[in-house]
Amino acid sequence: MNETMQIANSLVMWILAIIIVSTVIIQSFIFYRLAKNHVKNTSLLSNEEVKKSFKIGIIGTIGPAFAVFAVAIALISRIGGPITFARIGIIGSAAFEIISAQIGSGGTAGTAEFMPKMLSAAAWVMTLGGAGWLVVVFFATKRIDGIQEKMKKANPLTIAYMSVFAPFIIFFTLGYKEVINKGILQENSSIAPMAALIAGGLATVAINKIVEKDRSKKWLKEWSMGFSVIAAMIVGSILS
Repeated sequence: MNETMQIANSLVMWILAIIIVSTVIIQSFIFYRLAKNHVKNTSLLSNEEVKKSFKIGIIGTIGPAFAVFAVAIALISRIGGPITFARIGIIGSAAFEIISAQIGSGGTAGTAEFMPKMLSAAAWVMTLGGAGWLVVVFFATKRIDGIQEKMKKANPLTIAYMSVFAPFIIFFTLGYKEVINKGILQENSSIAPMAALIAGGLATVAINKIVEKDRSKKWLKEWSMGFSVIAAMIVGSILS
């Protein structure tokens, strides 16, 4: 395993990982410029709305990033820092990457049996497994845009309802699966997943109540997702 981890954390691996993540950062700036020019040419949004959207986007990534960071620490101990940095920098699902690494390495990642060829296999499985997101985005984005335009023409409120309920349904489904598969259905059942889900929900409700009573604390609402994720992580960690 020592030889494998030396390869996994070598300078060459770090250089390759930095190149991969740098490519993603450059793409982000390109997309930002394209979006900015589109808004400028079409007057779709005001400058204030653009700034607000940008701010909400940044804030909305901070909370989930804490959860990804916590899981990434465990991934680093299994396959090293460079591959973890590259994979999380592209996909962002540390939990999925841990599963892929374990499958690719035949369950040897992080153990004494973890050989260099297993590291290579794990990296390939992680890359190919995560490629599904990229392929779907490439082929489906344009079609989704067309569907959205048709839905707007049929009923403008449909998009508004979807933007409100879709995130709720997605997060509820993910949370429900965690509670069922990792809590209630375990032989030694744990209340940690359920408690974490409840804590996150209560944190969001509490923040909304505070903002309703005092509008000067409106900034709390922008950070509600981050605070909710942190609250859920703390409660889940304590009860695990």
